[in-house]
Amino acid sequence: MRFGEEVEGIPSWYLAFRAPSSTPLPRCYDKQMVLRTSAFFLLLLVCAAALSQTSDPPNPNIPKSFHDSALSVTYFYPGRFVPDPESIAPKPNTDGAPKCAHSTLFANSVTPVDTSSFVLSTIDNTCPNVLRGATLLGPFIREQILRQLKQYGEPTITQEPTHYAIDGHPAAIVLASVPMPENKGTIPTTTYAAKACVLGNIPVKPRKKSDPVDPTRHVLCFDFTTLHKDLYTLMFAFSMQFDNDPPQPMVPGSVIR
Repeated sequence: MRFGEEVEGIPSWYLAFRAPSSTPLPRCYDKQMVLRTSAFFLLLLVCAAALSQTSDPPNPNIPKSFHDSALSVTYFYPGRFVPDPESIAPKPNTDGAPKCAHSTLFANSVTPVDTSSFVLSTIDNTCPNVLRGATLLGPFIREQILRQLKQYGEPTITQEPTHYAIDGHPAAIVLASVPMPENKGTIPTTTYAAKACVLGNIPVKPRKKSDPVDPTRHVLCFDFTTLHKDLYTLMFAFSMQFDNDPPQPMVPGSVIR
């Protein structure tokens, strides 16, 4: 299969980035991640109806954490976000297709004026070509966020790939927006999205050409959506911890222009 061919049953938003023709990339995806991404926009459209009725809402001032024991990575996020319990429990892959990306946590924050959501996911070497494309970060992230948002309209990149580092791990982020489909009698809205990915290990240059190169075994990604551009600042409260190192911001304020 060559890159560029349509593959039946594979969603367009999770296709690998457009690489040179000499580097064909198979198109793989995680169906649960597709469903949770679609849930972003369902929540955005019905946020008023989705307001929690509980008398004991989560305290937004107390951060929450999620530990990925398989990778020894811990994520910290604002207490206003409520995790989807089903996203934490891994589900068996029933159709036999390889899962090139695995969503590990989906959570949303619903208030009377806004709905914001995020997804944490991992791309591993289940599909080596997809992992290889993801390690390029910028081009991969840009292509992914555009394909993801094109389901809902004509997206616009509002910030091109910006490269930085998280505790020495190379990372990049892309910002985009898309006008949501208008319903009769409703106020037009725009969804603002960000996607950041970081390499799971710090690349080490070999001392000699003959020395083996330590390959990247996984890429960690963070998808964030909100109805208000001003709430991009919520991302500054997200952090991650590799092994026992001190937690570091997932999106430093300096990378958002």
